[in-house]
Amino acid sequence: MAEFEVLTNIRLERSKKRARTEPDGTGETEGNKVSVEIDNSGKMTVRKQMEAKWKRYEGTEGFVLVVTHDESRMQRLRQSAEAYKGVGLLFTTFDRLRSGVEEPWVDWCGNRVKV
Repeated sequence: MAEFEVLTNIRLERSKKRARTEPDGTGETEGNKVSVEIDNSGKMTVRKQMEAKWKRYEGTEGFVLVVTHDESRMQRLRQSAEAYKGVGLLFTTFDRLRSGVEEPWVDWCGNRVKV
């Protein structure tokens, strides 16, 4: 979490419930609420566990920022989120955040965006 905060300048609060789930952290940037999911283990199965997690975010205000440790995991999670593209899911990796690129986030369609 600390690395995410340093790389994004988004201060996070922990243990704050959003909709029907408790993200790893919540915060605000540029007037937008964000819920942050750090995919540290990479062990959650894409089809069942992650889709259940996305479903719990339905009705959440703002963006759900998902950060993974590698590109292939990020792409698998992104592709699994089709049914929840209206939830405001955005994906990136720590390497993308470290690189300093202007638009490190990717939406469900694969479009690069800035938060």
